[in-house]
Amino acid sequence: MQPTTQHNLDPGILMRLIFFLILTVQIGLYRASYAQGNAQAESRYRSALADYKTGKYAAAMDKFYPMTSVNAKTAYSPYAHYYYALSAFQLKRYKDARPMLVQLQSRYPGWNRINDVYYLLGSISFANGQIGDGLDQLAKIKDSSFNKDIQALKQHHLGAISDFLKLKDLQKQYPSDRDIALMVYQSIQSARTPAQGDLAYAEQLDKQFKFKKSEKVEEAPKRSAPKSDTQWTKGYLDVAVLLPFRLDEFANSKRRSNQFAYDYYLGLMIAKEQLQTEGISVNLWAYDVSNDPRGMQAIAGNKNFQLSDMVIGPLYAGTFDVAADFVSGSNAIMLNPLSTDANLLKSGSNIYLGHPSIAYQTQKAAQWMRTLSPGLNTVIYYGNTAKDSAMAASYATEWKAKGGKVMAMSKIQPDREWMESNVPSFETNKPAHIALFSSDGESGGHLIDLLNSRKLNALPVVATSTSFNSQQSRLSRYGARLSLIDADYIDREKETIRQFQKNYYNKTSTFPSVYSYQGYDQLLFFGRMLSKYKDKLPSGLQSRKYGSEEYLLSGFDYTKANENQITPVLKFSGSKWAPVDR
Repeated sequence: MQPTTQHNLDPGILMRLIFFLILTVQIGLYRASYAQGNAQAESRYRSALADYKTGKYAAAMDKFYPMTSVNAKTAYSPYAHYYYALSAFQLKRYKDARPMLVQLQSRYPGWNRINDVYYLLGSISFANGQIGDGLDQLAKIKDSSFNKDIQALKQHHLGAISDFLKLKDLQKQYPSDRDIALMVYQSIQSARTPAQGDLAYAEQLDKQFKFKKSEKVEEAPKRSAPKSDTQWTKGYLDVAVLLPFRLDEFANSKRRSNQFAYDYYLGLMIAKEQLQTEGISVNLWAYDVSNDPRGMQAIAGNKNFQLSDMVIGPLYAGTFDVAADFVSGSNAIMLNPLSTDANLLKSGSNIYLGHPSIAYQTQKAAQWMRTLSPGLNTVIYYGNTAKDSAMAASYATEWKAKGGKVMAMSKIQPDREWMESNVPSFETNKPAHIALFSSDGESGGHLIDLLNSRKLNALPVVATSTSFNSQQSRLSRYGARLSLIDADYIDREKETIRQFQKNYYNKTSTFPSVYSYQGYDQLLFFGRMLSKYKDKLPSGLQSRKYGSEEYLLSGFDYTKANENQITPVLKFSGSKWAPVDR
């Protein structure tokens, strides 16, 4: 699952921005500009900066942009460039942010905050899935005060790489990068059965980089005690929540870089209240867990944690393996609330995914598209993230397994002009449908508009919902030709959704994000199941599926697997979107 715009800020950016750059601009540059008598430029700049500080990023961009003109050079010009790019970054408009930073480098190569430019360029590259370019940008920073932020940024993005071989290959491409080497070293240490060659490789890395004792992972504690006689008679459920809250990153008054974790937890708290009205008592125990195996090792040795009936998280590979190793030998169940990687289920029979895997999503999508058109040919496009390409590859496999043919599979750019030049007109060899897997929010609209302009209005398209910025209700104009892949469909016409939104707002003064709905549904479901079936949970889950009428989102189906095999494909049924099998 991918976080929304305001929820996907990279580690260190806001802290460095608020604590360092703004104070520098407000004090140092204000005096310099005032001394030059440039009161008008100062007023415009302060107005734009105020918009940025209050989260009005689009308005800030409009105000900063005139100050970046080559004919409008003032003491504020380089800062206007930077804040324009930073505002665009907050809106995930990376194609606007990067050129402005490149222009800033060209016009002001000696700017005293050029390291912040490198850092932001690195963040943009990581967000676009361009790992190599991101590492190259960060390598340009020579100021040691950035070290902690750089390490956090790398852990945030590289820590999400679950494929050890990919991480190992990355270390070989950047052999002098200590942070990557440490991540590889810790991954080998935390593996339950590391290969002999990997152990030798870890020793080689340790010898080269001289890792500190505090950076090394100790053997994970095992739970070998027999089942407690009181686990199902104590009258309440203990639920451990292992999420990257990063409590030490920002003051409570700041917008957190990983707001999704807090949104999810707020959903859990409201579900806890609902369960209480049903006679089910739940204790929530929150732990701040990112990708550092050492911290997870300490938690696994905590006696209170060892009494957990359910563990939610962790999200990253380094700590997931440690937690899964513990849970697989315990009486608890473990839920990864966001992942779509079915390989995680191999860690234990009591581990579950809150979402359908990529393989299941593409299987259902291919199955649906096979019923829409008798043709066997398809063209597949995918975006810049690893998940985009993984879904495209999986869909190609599923389509071929159903007797279909993939005419072409290409990476797409979210730019109309690029599409005009690179997407064929299909005049002589038209596919039966087009599949699009993108996370940029723009490719979907551009692609369908392009097809319409070429009078291919009826050509079916199946696409991930993340390919569009618009809410699903606004995608109705595409009608029956569009099918969506969305495992978190929100039917905003449902009365339960409206009541939840109202309740959530009354408690938090904000509206819920999709993560809030997920937290609520997942705890409500598993709390009910554990309370009802206790140690017979697996057979209880296999007895039937639970539809959306009982939950806010699309419901739960664990009848055939430990992944939530709800129907992830939606069709427009005249008035709203609905799963295709209803």
